[in-house]
Amino acid sequence: MRKILLAIALVCSAVFAQPDDSDFSYWPRSYFASIGFNVIANRGDLFKRDMKIIDKDGDEETVNLPMSKIFIAPDYNLGVNIREFTFGLSFQYWSYEGKIANLPEDINEQDVRYYRFGFEASYNFFYPDFFQVGVGLGYSFSSIKAENNVTSIKGFFDSELMGSGVGIISYMRYYITDFFCLSPSLRIYENWYKAVHTKNSGTVEFDDVDISYFWQTYVAISINAMVQF
Repeated sequence: MRKILLAIALVCSAVFAQPDDSDFSYWPRSYFASIGFNVIANRGDLFKRDMKIIDKDGDEETVNLPMSKIFIAPDYNLGVNIREFTFGLSFQYWSYEGKIANLPEDINEQDVRYYRFGFEASYNFFYPDFFQVGVGLGYSFSSIKAENNVTSIKGFFDSELMGSGVGIISYMRYYITDFFCLSPSLRIYENWYKAVHTKNSGTVEFDDVDISYFWQTYVAISINAMVQF
């Protein structure tokens, strides 16, 4: 994790602080911020699995996984355009009521929080026209927190799944003015969840308890309004 964060910091430093005598100093550069919303469809291990772990007192607890196949989340982006290239940070955070099938009927719908923070790099075709198409790759950190989905002899507790993902990004940009554009996009992320946190067990790495990673595929379609400056 530390090496990945250092690599991102080095890339951002290179992008935002090029010296005047750099080979790239003559390349046009602009910064942008955008806001929109995602419709996110997903499928994978979360829909067919729960997990059993041993807490710090030696008691078994079961983490029942949420099953929301489609949900909506806001989409926030910041970044820089360097001629045909774009480097950006994307962020989604939303809470919704999700179904947890293995719980009793009267409590099988609980509040679920979805969080994703990602770094993305892409190439813009047709630059510098008012209509551009971009494709690229992304890396992200994500978590899913659910309330009262952990069952044990001690009662019901919350859990948080944590992991990483790699993705393919594609989008279109239609510049209405030099400073404003509309940008629909498609992101396909393959996430692997590799740790879970509960009140009684703390943070449990799957490697330490011989649990395989939980894989989940996310397909997010979004429409954003972007300001460029």
